[in-house]
Amino acid sequence: MKIYTTHEISEILSVGRKTVLKYIRQGELKAIRLGNQLRVTEEALKDFIELMSVDVKELPMQTLKKK
Repeated sequence: MKIYTTHEISEILSVGRKTVLKYIRQGELKAIRLGNQLRVTEEALKDFIELMSVDVKELPMQTLKKK
């Protein structure tokens, strides 16, 4: 099992480290504390990505072409 730092998670998700910490604080991304450092497991990251994914009924370009 792979374990990521908050810095690695921010790079994977293309967001800032503060945003990653916000996700953890709000309980959206599960993390474990090792001493004074936070770590995220690969499974927790996959769960978070599935949680944050959005189902789109139509592609945006299809919607624009209808108008």
